Formats: sequence, C-alpha cells, structure tokens
Amino acid sequence: MNHTPNDESGPIHSFLSPEAVRLDLPVSGPAPRMLAYAIDLLFVVIILILLLVFLFVSIPLGAKIEHWMRAELLEAARKAAAAKNSTPQPMQIPGLLLAFFLLAQFIVEMGYFIFWETVSGGRTPGKFAVGLRVVKGNGAPIDLRSSVVRNVMRLVDMLPAEYLVGLLSMLFSSSAQRLGDHVAGTIVVRLDRPETAGEMPALGNATPIVLTREQLARLGPREIQLMRRALRRAHQAPSAGREALLAEVGHAMRQRLDLPETPGLSAWDFLSGVLAAAERASRR
Repeated sequence: MNHTPNDESGPIHSFLSPEAVRLDLPVSGPAPRMLAYAIDLLFVVIILILLLVFLFVSIPLGAKIEHWMRAELLEAARKAAAAKNSTPQPMQIPGLLLAFFLLAQFIVEMGYFIFWETVSGGRTPGKFAVGLRVVKGNGAPIDLRSSVVRNVMRLVDMLPAEYLVGLLSMLFSSSAQRLGDHVAGTIVVRLDRPETAGEMPALGNATPIVLTREQLARLGPREIQLMRRALRRAHQAPSAGREALLAEVGHAMRQRLDLPETPGLSAWDFLSGVLAAAERASRR
C-alpha cells in the first residue's frame, strides 16, 4: 500500500517493490513543476510561432485558411444583419485567429509533452533542466498510454484559468499529483543526487549460509544487486537507519528463499552469508 510521508526536502512517495522492499521516491512540489512547465512552454511557443510562420508565409495553405476565415466571417455577418434587418457590419478576424492559435497551441503542446515523456523516459527539456522525471506510481518508467492520458487531462487541469484545478489538486494530494497524474497513475519525482556509496565491505570473514540448489537458483542478478547495495549503504548509514535497512532487505530475502528466522543471527550476518553463498556458487 502506498503512503507518502514527508522529509525535510518534501513529500516522499513510498511503495513496496516486487521483492517486498519499501522504496522511497522524493516527490516534486508545485514550484519546481511550474518552473519546468514555464521552460517547456517557452519551447512550445517557439515551435508554434515557427509553425504558424511556415503555414501562413511559406506555403499557399496560409492564403487558403485566410480566405476561408474571411468567407465564414462574412457569412456570419450577413446572417446577423438579416436577422436584425440592418446593414451588415464588417467583422474582425482576430477572434477567430485567437481561437485557431489556442487550438494549435494545445495540439502542439500535447504532442510536445507526449513525445518527450515517451522517448526520454519521462523527462521533457524543462524537467531535465529542473531535475524532474515523470514515472508510474510503482516507480516504473512512464509508457505511451500513461503519457497520453496525463497530457489530455490538461484540458481539465488548466480550468478555469492558469491551471487552477491542477494546482489545487497538487496542493491537496499527498503525492503532489494533478488530476492528470491521478487518472494516469503517475507521479513527478525529484532526481535528487544521493551521496556516493562507499566501498563494498569485505566478505572474506562471512560464513556462507547453507542453501540448496533450488534456493541458489532463486538468487538472480537482481537479488544479488539488492543485497550488495543494502550492505554497501548500511556500511555508512547511521545505526538506526542501518538496522532498519538490513532488517527490511533481510526479511525480503528470507521470504524469497523460504528461510525461517535464525535466533542470534543478525541481519548483517544473514545477508553477508547469503551473498557469500551466492558468490561461492557462481565460482563453481
């Protein structure tokens, strides 16, 4: 079950991995997301301006669009004048141009975000500059379907103006999710740079745990990497955090190997022994 505690730097999205280990992801608040969106919106406007210049200047399509718009406006003016039995008054084009521009902006903007989130693993240029990434709620990379859903939902998040609905949703959500994120099952995380882990502690004195062939077969690269990381992190972590980390990973490995609790054997010794047994088996 997901829960989102807070730390000093912001909310944390926590969930259980397939190995039954709790993982914590630092969630981005509204301010960094607004900054990232502003950067992306600048790129969107530049793309849109170039596109409109290309349509209305470089090819005859611009003239056709302008001719169609003038004809539609003139017909609307004639109908309005006939209904009022008055002389037709010329109508202005800027209103329709504005509507066309807003529609083009939404299409370009949606395509921009979907493209970048899909090809770059959830990072648009704006998110890359600020240090953010869109991921699924279970920490997996975002896929095309999730990206389409969360970006189409911008139509709702931007209501009634200036993304008010989306902002309120982020403020009242424990994981800072706008409505599009809730529907798509995604979150925006901060790519905080953790401290570099120290050297792997030597396991030369570790007593290998006796494991059957079936149990050794369950220790794949993912499980070995998990134990290595836990031991490496625990080597430098404070005592309270070290015990909690080792106990959690040790419990997951016992479940994986169907091993009962061993009285008097610490989590450090257990993980070191399992890792030593796996490494000894790999050298055979």
